[in-house]
Order: sequence, then C-alpha cells, then structure tokens
Amino acid sequence: MKFEVAYRTADGKMAETTIEVADRNAVYSELRRQGITPISLHEAGTKTRGKSAASVQTAGVVKFVFMLALLAFAVFAVWYFVLADEGTKRHVRNLVTPSTKVDIRNHGPDAPRKGTGAVSVKISE
Repeated sequence: MKFEVAYRTADGKMAETTIEVADRNAVYSELRRQGITPISLHEAGTKTRGKSAASVQTAGVVKFVFMLALLAFAVFAVWYFVLADEGTKRHVRNLVTPSTKVDIRNHGPDAPRKGTGAVSVKISE
C-alpha cells in the first residue's frame, strides 16, 4: 500500500513524500525509522478530507457580512454617543421604543372618553 505523508523538516520547511509499506499498521514504524513526524497522512489515490471551495467561500461571505454589520454598529454608536445632540437622541429613542406618548393638548370635545384607558390632561389657565 502507498501512503502520502506531509511533514515538516528539521529546518521548518514543509515537505511531502510517498511511503510504500505492506499494511496500514506498518506506516508509523516506517516513518519513525526514517525520522519523520507526519503532519498529515492518507492513502495514495484517495481524496483528503478538506473543506470544499464552496464552503470556504460561504464562510468568507458570512465573515464579511458579520464584519460589515459590526462596522455599521460601530459607526452608529460613535455618531449616537459622540456626535448627536439631545434632540436627535430623543428622536432615535422614540423611534426604537414602543409608542406610549401622552398628548397633553388633547382636551375638549375631541378628548378620549373616560374608561377607554386613554389619558386626557386638561390644562388649567
């Protein structure tokens, strides 16, 4: 049987070799005899288990979108906490939070009826 071995040499360079042995159990003893510590080992002629190009590309796209969202959040945070004035901050908070506003000008014949849960405030003059 033939095995393809990837290993690192003593000076740190990557190298590959093919070893022919009688059976699978003799692979490591042959490598040890040659003084090789394998990084990867697979039978010659078989495909290695690796990531496909499509999965690598998808991971790259996901990472790019995540980084883009993180950048957008950072830009918004800097704008909101450093550059925006109080009126703008109040406006943004009102857009984000549920509407629970009370219209204090709503009095008179157009005021909401009692018992409906709506609030009416009368201004005394």
